This record gives sequence, structure tokens and C-alpha cells, in this order.
Amino acid sequence: MGTARHEFVGRIGYFEYRAPRADQRGIVIGAPRGNAEPHSAEYARWISDQTGAGFVVAHGFRSKRLTVSQPLIRSVALPAEVTDPLKRGSVYREFKELLRRTAGGPIRFYVGIRFAPSSFDTNRVEVATGGLGFEEIRLLKAMYVEIRDEFLRQNAAPRIEMAIEPLDQVSWQVSGIKHHGVLMIAEKGVSLRLPSLLSGGEIKAVYQSILASWTQQAVRLIADGGGAIDRTEVRLEKLGRIEITRSLEEQRGVVIGAPHGTYDEFTAETVRRIGHRTGLATVIAQGFTPTEAGGWRINVNRPTEKTFFTSEFELHSERARRVYEAYKAAVFEAARGPLALYIDVHQYGRDKKVQVATVGISREEARFVKQAYRAVRDAALVLDPAVERIPLVIEPIDPVEIGAWPAKAEGILGLAEKSLHFEVPGYGILFEPKSRELYTRIFSDLFALLARRFRSGDGPGG
Repeated sequence: MGTARHEFVGRIGYFEYRAPRADQRGIVIGAPRGNAEPHSAEYARWISDQTGAGFVVAHGFRSKRLTVSQPLIRSVALPAEVTDPLKRGSVYREFKELLRRTAGGPIRFYVGIRFAPSSFDTNRVEVATGGLGFEEIRLLKAMYVEIRDEFLRQNAAPRIEMAIEPLDQVSWQVSGIKHHGVLMIAEKGVSLRLPSLLSGGEIKAVYQSILASWTQQAVRLIADGGGAIDRTEVRLEKLGRIEITRSLEEQRGVVIGAPHGTYDEFTAETVRRIGHRTGLATVIAQGFTPTEAGGWRINVNRPTEKTFFTSEFELHSERARRVYEAYKAAVFEAARGPLALYIDVHQYGRDKKVQVATVGISREEARFVKQAYRAVRDAALVLDPAVERIPLVIEPIDPVEIGAWPAKAEGILGLAEKSLHFEVPGYGILFEPKSRELYTRIFSDLFALLARRFRSGDGPGG
């Protein structure tokens, strides 16, 4: 491997970087807080040395209060002429471009390293993930335990556990890097927050070796697909990403989508969990928000975009058409055949009811959906009656405020034999982890039931 090089951003800071070995092309280790957390830079270099991955370390930006691993999230346009990072409040644009150049093309796997504040009492390595299926995440966690225990049989060091989301809850805010930052621009990636305990002494050398070995195994897992495990395919687009998890063989013809997986913040996680629980295919789009698209939101499930200030009016554009075509193609690939049932999952915050707009659903079928929802909801809430009992309204038997008319008229909802557009309230369901988890189980049971009924065409009124 070559020597490290430096790239300065004016007089406010610089990046240290090194390209990967030829056989590790696309693999990059990042340390976005190299000046404030020098031990993270040392870990990044060590892992790079041991694995052959490239690395990029940021120096000096943290003291200027500039974000590195994610942009500043915004809902309005930033003037195109603002190129000064001090005015942008971020060097994410430069960090992102350098990561790609260092990788030598698309970033196949990114490993971020940072440290928890010394005042934060934790004895865990906490991991945020991007582009990984649940089985891949479970394997990564199991691999860490196996590697750690092997090293600790030969070295006297504390046993540090790993918490990896979404399997486990982590204590730091990972939404920014997952939805807008480095974990969105890599096909697959992890960002590790290490406890301060690992920053010095003999324990540092032990865990540098553990994490280097774990990274090597993770790269092999990503490269070979993990054998027969379910696998998420990631397609990187200019303004975002589309993730496809295909169904089990017997579940063909049904797809659950989260076209606004970033804009509707909790829908990506919810749909991933539903797909994992049910075995149904999922397609999740992330990015495409005003942060990535210059103040506009690409609608994804239809060939239009809109701004925060003119939310009732939608503009047709070439970039919106390209994103929609990519999303549509992903949905039909995930279906693995004719699209019998498509379910769109969205989030809103104005009310406390689940609203379902429909295409191809009769009144009798709508009554079946409503009754099925009530039955699985009430059965689930027996486990925790403190969680709010949210009602469901559905076309064509109930008035629905959010009718999803644009997506019906020229979008994805008009392309399946039957389509259901779920608007899930943030208040009462999604904003609190406890209710979100419980209602994810409710929707999993409901969607599995609807898949059995509507895929075969033997549902009520079918």
C-alpha cells in the first residue's frame, strides 16, 4: 500500500487519506473526528494496515463546528453559489467526494470509527448500519463475539459487548448518518462508536486487532453474500439509494414499499422489520429529500418533485422521472413476477388514525382489511394495554384525507392489481420506540394476512 496523502480545505482543516490495495477496492475506513478524537484516527490507520482497506481521516473541522460525516439537514434551497464550508456549516460534500475517490469508485463497504465522550459511561461498542439485512447484521454480531472471545483467551482485557442497530438499541443519534450521510452513500456500511475505555493502554492494542479481524470477516461476508442468507441489494443513485430485499419463493407477487424512507423517517426501519418478520419483498428508498435535492423532494413513487413551500403543487422533471423509473423497476424485480399486491407505507403527523388509500379494492375487501386490522391490533394490545389504540380508516368505505391521488394517477399505485397506501401517524405510533415496535408487529401480521388473501385472488370480493 502507498503512503498517506493530504488534501487541505482552505485553511480550516485537512483530510489524510490512502487508497486501498487493489483487492480491497471499494472498501474504506473513515475517522471523521480525527482531531477531536485522535484515537479514532489511530484505529482507522491500524485497521487499514491490517486489512488493506483505504482510509480517510478528517482533521481540524470539528473545532470549527463543521459536520463531516453528514450534511446539515435542511428543507429549503441553499443558494448554488454557497461553496464555502464555513457558510454551509459542513465539509460533508468534500468528505463524500474524497471517500469515493479513495475507494476507486462506488463505496462497497464503509467502516466509520468514532469514540463516545469520556463522560458517557458505556462498556459497549455501538454500531449503526446501512444497507444490511437482518441476517447479515446477526452474522456480523456473532462474528464479533467469536473473534473477541478468541483474542481474549490469549490476552487479558475486559470483555466489551457490541450493540448493533436495529437488532439492539444504541444510545447515540444515528439518523443523520443513516438517512443523509456516509451510511447512505455506501452500498453497505457500519459506523462504530467505541467506549473511551478502548482509547489507551494494552486494551487498545487488543481491540485494534479484534476490530481489524472483524472488518476482514465483514468484508468477506459482504463479498460472498453470506451463503444462503437473505440479502439486501443496494442501488446507489445520484440523490439517494434504493434497497431491494426479495421475497421468499412462496411469497411472490407482493411488495411492501417505503418510497420516502428518509423524508418519512421511521418508515424505512418499519418496512425492513415487516419484511424480515413476514418474508415479503421490500423496496426502500432513502435520500431524495430537500437536503440532497437542493430544497426539493423527489417523490420517488411518481415522476414528480415538490418544494416545502408549494407542497400542493408537483413539478415534472427529468431527474424525478429517472428516480421513479428506478423505483418502479425495483418493485417489479422484487415481486419476482406479476405484481398482485403493492403496499406503500408513509408517515404523517396531523392526526391519530391510520389512513389507507386504495386502488382495486372493493368495499367488501376494504371491510375485510379494516376488520383484520382491528383483530390483530386488539390481540397485540393485550400484551401492553398502555399503548394507544389507533383506529384505521380505508377507502372506499371511509372518508380518507390523504388520498394519494398523484401516485394513483401516474405512479406506482396504479400498476399493481391491488394497491394499499398506508399513512401511519407519527403521534401515537411511530415517534415512541415502544409503540413503534408493537405496531410493527401489528402491521406484520396484517400484511402477511393480506398477502395470503390478495396474492391468490381468493380474498373477499376477489
